Order: sequence, then structure tokens, then C-alpha cells
Amino acid sequence: MIEEVSQELWRIRAMPYGTARTSAAEAAARRIEAEGPQEKLAEALLDLVEAYTFTGRGDQAFVAFARTLRHWDAHPELFDPGDERNLFWEFKWIAADLPDFPRITRPQAEAMLDDMERRFALRGSGTSAVAMSRFGWAWHSGDPDAERARIAWITMPRDAFDDCRACGIGQQVDFFTEQGRWEEAVALGLTQDASCNIEPAKTRHALALSALMAGDLPLAARSHRLALASLDGSDRDIAQSHGQGFELLARGGHLERALRSLRSEHAELLERAPSPLSRLRFLLGVLAGLAANRDRGETPTGLGAGRATVSELRGWVEGVVDELVAAFDARGGTDYYARLAARARAAERAGVLDLGASGDAAGPRAPGAGASPGPGGSPDPGASAGAGAAPPAADVPAPGRATVSEADPESALAHAEALAAQREYAAAVAPYLTAAAGFEAAGWLERAGLAAAEAAQCAALCGDDPEAHAAFRSATGLLRAAGGDAEARVAVLAAWAPVAVRMADPVPQIVAARTELAAHGAFDAEGLSDELAQRRRTAWRRRRAVLRDALARVVASADPAVLPSGIGPEAAVEEAHAAGEEFAALGLIADAAHAFWAAGRVQRERGDLPGAVWSLESAYEGFGAAGQSEPRLRAAGELIEVLRASGQSDRAEALTSELLR
Repeated sequence: MIEEVSQELWRIRAMPYGTARTSAAEAAARRIEAEGPQEKLAEALLDLVEAYTFTGRGDQAFVAFARTLRHWDAHPELFDPGDERNLFWEFKWIAADLPDFPRITRPQAEAMLDDMERRFALRGSGTSAVAMSRFGWAWHSGDPDAERARIAWITMPRDAFDDCRACGIGQQVDFFTEQGRWEEAVALGLTQDASCNIEPAKTRHALALSALMAGDLPLAARSHRLALASLDGSDRDIAQSHGQGFELLARGGHLERALRSLRSEHAELLERAPSPLSRLRFLLGVLAGLAANRDRGETPTGLGAGRATVSELRGWVEGVVDELVAAFDARGGTDYYARLAARARAAERAGVLDLGASGDAAGPRAPGAGASPGPGGSPDPGASAGAGAAPPAADVPAPGRATVSEADPESALAHAEALAAQREYAAAVAPYLTAAAGFEAAGWLERAGLAAAEAAQCAALCGDDPEAHAAFRSATGLLRAAGGDAEARVAVLAAWAPVAVRMADPVPQIVAARTELAAHGAFDAEGLSDELAQRRRTAWRRRRAVLRDALARVVASADPAVLPSGIGPEAAVEEAHAAGEEFAALGLIADAAHAFWAAGRVQRERGDLPGAVWSLESAYEGFGAAGQSEPRLRAAGELIEVLRASGQSDRAEALTSELLR
């Protein structure tokens, strides 16, 4: 039995962090506590603490860790050496989360830190980890002695329970940045030479902001690019880093890029974050970035009613910040967060960062492209390279323009393809657009459309969404006018979809996709052999499924108020379901599962829990059939949440048990 339980716990640890893993860890801990074997209870409880900690459920981690400590005190003999080491290692996680919840009082936190120190001393493990935890509490609770606590920590001998070198540097760089000690943050940040699950991304975000504020714009831009390259999409709490990233862009002359990142990647942090403190720190960065652009209050954000403009979003953020500041300063007995909020409100722009293909500066336009509409479809009077772009400081020729011309589109195309082959995507955009303009002038519309599509894809790959958006729009029109290969038109529309979503300008893509879908017509097999007809029918059905899938995702992202006439929000679910069914009929099970997963998320957001259950079950089963374990577990986690929300706890528990088989 012990071996079976060991295998089960191993399978749980192999799961990605999320609801499915947490539910499985909860179920395993309950069963082992009730039925045994007791030798595995410590391991199960410690796994549960880990699951809670790395899914932003620190308040529940406190409860699970308290259970683990009680078990240690009562039965230390049931902890093997690995369990014991994990117990003391996880002590640091719990201590680090103490400041994040304002309901944890100073006396409670200090009592726990004292208990931590007593236990580490009894074990003979050294107390560097305790000193680090005391520094974290002092810093995040606004204690004026935080600097003294930092020095006490870093001057102690390191021991086996100290954090890695990367985290030791990263914490201090974040601290210096928050304190406005820009030069110290830069000096220490430049020494970062290690990595772990959250580093060097955190250090690089803080370093970039500090460099901007210290006046070193090239270092700020370079560190920002490196910070983005360090992100791996794993579940980890770096909300403050995302706030620093927004502040850097908005104060560094790239408000539109900051807003695109906010709405397409971090919008959920406006409403909820792993903890109240991480949400406050994220919002302080957003507030500083918005305050620095108070003269652009009418700039659209693409975030919907109540937060539709920079001015409205700033007012909303200030209200939430004030509530959180009051709670944390009352707990700490200081005005620490009130001072941070005041500094954010007074923020000013700090120069213009050169981010390369930033999307906020002028550049070559797609053939026939004017200013791209901003969110909601209205032109932005300040647009140059795309929606909301600021007027350029100077008309600087883009890379490649000096060596090619519209009169020689073949040379321009060859130059662009050579650059793209070397992954010089930013430099390839201009010659691709030059080639497109030349081909269009010569009447070769299909070649012009394909060149514009390549420019769009290169722009998207280097983060220039406004240029990509304009070029995709141009490419779609050219390919449609050429009446050529339907496969190419559908591929371009599918590639355009995520860019249109990030730009909060979905209408052009929706209109183009619906036009293509309407023209798709019935399949005509006349004059074809049975074998050729079957191949072409399969390709025809796949194109239709891809179109519907892309259309569903863009409609789902759109503000209902701007949707074209004749299409409502419900079309997102209808098209996703239709795409899923067509993919499934073609044997493309993983694609079908993704389509049903997207439908389930939309249904859940709109309160259709029965519909969401059906869609998420289809996704879960599809991923299982396709052998895709990670998306299967993520879909399972969302399904468990919906089942619980709809009062079907028994089905949620049954699904959790199924995951362990």
C-alpha cells in the first residue's frame, strides 16, 4: 500500500500547478489522514502546502502548514529526512506570505517568526532563512527598520536553508527599486548571474525600471527586452514585476504598448492577484504609468465601460489602491503604502525608450494602409504606425529602405526573406512592405498580399502589433481582391486573430473572417475523381473549421458594443462549437478540444455554467484522447471549478479521483 500511495503522490507532483493538482493533493491528504498509511501523511501535507503556495492560495497554505507542524510535533518519527527538510524549507514560503494578507496582524506574524527561529535553532540548521524572513516582514509591513533587517540578513553566514543566489539578489533589487534607490538597484541588478523559477525575470524587470529612473535609457530598454525573454509562462507570483513593466513602458514613452500588454496579458491582475499585497504592488505600477500620462486621459484603453480611457482607468485604479493602502497601513501602523501611492500619483514621464519595433513610432506602412482604427473602430488622430501611436520625433528611415525600392520588388522580397531567415524580423518588415507595394503597383495582387502577410507576421514576432495589425488588414484585402488561394487567405486571417485581440480592434478581422466564411460556399466535387474530391473536401472542411475557430476567439474578446451588425456575443460559443465539431469529424481531436475549451471559458464568464460543463467536459475528454496531458489537466481544473460553482461537488470529486488513476 505504501508503494501505491507513493506512486499516487508522485503523479500529483508531476501535474502542472492549478486547480486539478490542488484538488488531487487535497483528496490525497484527506484520504491518507483518514485511512493511512500514516508514514505518507507528512509527504501528502507538504505536497498540499506546495500546491496552495504556487497557485496563489497562501491563506490556505497557512492552514495546511499548521496541520503539518502539528503532525511534526506529535509524530516526528513519521517524517523521513526528505520530509523534514521539506518542512523547514516550506517554512520560508509561509513566512514570505505573512505580509501579503492584511488580516494577519503584526503580533501574529512576529509570533510565527519567533517560532520559526526557535525551531531552526533546535534543529541546528542556521538562522539565515529566519533573518531573510524577518527582513521580508519588515519591508512589506512598512517597518522603518527594514534596511537594518536587510543588513542583518545579508551579513549572516549562508546555510543550507538560505535562498539561492538569484533570489537573494532579486529580493534586494526589488527592495531598492521600491525605495527609490535607483543607483543601488542598478548596481546590484547588474550582478545577477543565476536563475531559478522566478529569476532572472524579477531582477530584470526591477533593473529596467530603476535604470529608466536613473536616466540610463539604453540599459532600461535592454533589461526590459531581457526580462520579457526570461518569462516562461509558468505559474508564479510576479505580479509586482508586471506592474513594473507597465510603469516602465508608460513612463518610457510607450503608453500604447503598456496598455496592449495590460489588456491582453495582465488584465486579470486588475481584479485579482495571488494575494492582496501582490495586487496592490501591481496596481501601484499601473497607477504610476497612468499618472505619468495624465495629459493623455482620453486615450482608449480597450478595457470596457468604466475603464475605457486612461483617465477612467486611472480613477478606478486609484480607488482600489486607496482601499488596499488603508488596510495595509492600518495593519502596519505606518503610512508606508500611502507614501508609495502618493509617489505613484506624482509620477512623470522619464524619456523615450528605444525598444526597436515598439509599435509606438513611425515606420513603413502596409500598402494602402492609413491610420489603423483604435479600440472600438474609431481612428486615433495620433496614430502613425498603428492604433494609438504617438507622433514620431523624427522621420527615420526603417531598416532596409535604403537598399531596396518599390521599383524592384523582387530584390526587396529577396532582401526581406534573407533577413527573416536570419530571424532579423524587425529589419525584415520594411523590405517586405516595400515588395508588397511594388507588387501591388505592378498589378500582382496575390504576391503583394503574400508579402504584406509576411511583413505582418515578422512585425508580430518582434512585438510590433500596430504594424502587424495594419499589414494583416492590407494582406487580407489584397488576397481577397486577387481571388487566389483560399488556403493562404484563411491562414492569414487565423494569424491576424491574436493581433486583433491584443490591439482591442477586433472588428476588421471579424468582418474579413465573416466575409471569407460566407464565400466558402458548398463544396463542389464536379469533375473530380473520388480520391481527389476526398482530399479537397477534407482541406475545404479544415479551412472552414480554422475560420470558425479564429472568428470565435476574436468575437469572444470583443466589447459587445462594437460588434458588427448581425453578430452578437453568443456567436463566440456557436462558432467555437461548430469548429470543434468539424475538427473532431476530421480526426483533429486536439484542435477540437481547444475549440471546446475556448467555448467553455466564454460560457463560464457569461454565467452559463451548464453549458460550460458540457464544453469543458468535451475539451477534457478530447485532450485525453489526443494524449495531451498538460492541457487535459488544465481543462480538468477549470471543469472542477465550474462543477463546484454549480453545486456538483460529487462530480468534481469523482473527476479528481479519475485524475489519479
